[in-house]
Amino acid sequence: MEIGLRGTVGFFITMNPGYAGRTELPENLKALFRSCAMVVPDITLICENMLMAEGFSLARELSKKFWTLYSLSKSLLTDLIHYDWGLRAVKSVLRQAGGLKRAEPDEDERLILMRGLKYFNKPKIVTQDWPIFCELIDGLFNNLQADWFSDPGLERNLIAAAKEFNYQAKVGDGLVAKCIEFHEILGVRHSVFLIGNPGTAKSAIWKNLAKAYNIGGSGETGKPEWDTEYAIIDPKAVTSNELYGFVNPKTKDWKDGCLSVIMRNMNKCDPPFKESHMQKWLVLDGDVDPEWIETMNTVMDDNKVLTLVSQERIPMTPSMKLIIEVSNLSQASPATVSRGGVLFINDNDVGWLPYFVSWLLKYKSDDLIDSSLQLAQTTYMSEGYMDDLKTANWDYITPVCDMQKV
Repeated sequence: MEIGLRGTVGFFITMNPGYAGRTELPENLKALFRSCAMVVPDITLICENMLMAEGFSLARELSKKFWTLYSLSKSLLTDLIHYDWGLRAVKSVLRQAGGLKRAEPDEDERLILMRGLKYFNKPKIVTQDWPIFCELIDGLFNNLQADWFSDPGLERNLIAAAKEFNYQAKVGDGLVAKCIEFHEILGVRHSVFLIGNPGTAKSAIWKNLAKAYNIGGSGETGKPEWDTEYAIIDPKAVTSNELYGFVNPKTKDWKDGCLSVIMRNMNKCDPPFKESHMQKWLVLDGDVDPEWIETMNTVMDDNKVLTLVSQERIPMTPSMKLIIEVSNLSQASPATVSRGGVLFINDNDVGWLPYFVSWLLKYKSDDLIDSSLQLAQTTYMSEGYMDDLKTANWDYITPVCDMQKV
């Protein structure tokens, strides 16, 4: 249940009957309120006003193209839970398009918006839907061509960080490309979902980006430009009380949870976090379910505040980011999904071969083992052999991804 105040008119109540993580409103209290009808907002008009606020002179024309693209995407692309074509997603893309407009004020506005729509939505779109999405954009913007901005310095740092982790990375490959997409999302969203099957390099992507931030020197001091510190929590390894904190029913004393302690330390720059840290990441690595994620809704939306049972409010500072690493969002509500950016990692974005190469490097000193393993790889893990495994009519007891097959 959510209760709020609309000016001085009265209260508004929204209820989610039978929804996990929410409390049903009692019948005697429900009888005191009257129901009212709600209408869908005019997204085209909202887009037009936001585009004008961002400095676009062709706001009316571009707002129609914008909402047409999102409407067609919603109806033509795969119906996946992590796809969000609502108002929060619209706002994020328009904010990014405004940044591109201010960076290149003399550039064609159609090209600027097309670039923002294409490359901001790319990270969340699965492989089979990407050609359809590109066709829609090409049709609406008359086949305009635009490349995304490259950052040679960041790419250089990403490759250097990958070498320290013994990852396989080079400019333009899957790991570097996904790290750059993650970097772009963090620029406009303070909450990000990292979604992908086990073995698709979810952890490797955010760890590699954090390392790249820390090794990038700038200015005369030579200190990292994006000095980064992070903390990891598995929200399913503890109870909700141990995660957020609780009031002892006997002594009425407040007992902090692990998440509340870490967020308070980030906010107050207590060790291990410092004021010099430009990025402070709270990484929640575990399954998402309504029992614990609903409390994070006010953290993930524009409020950016964690409200505890003790009535303490811990705000997120501009340097604080929330990263949720999860295999899927099947148990999350649309309200939760819309509150965060999404980076979806397909099985073939990074693939299994870089893992195999990194593992093989351990045996380089033994020529016999090295040659035997390379022969086994070309024989039993060739592209055609892996395709045969995918098309084989086998029944698996549990879901099996490419990495597990290898």
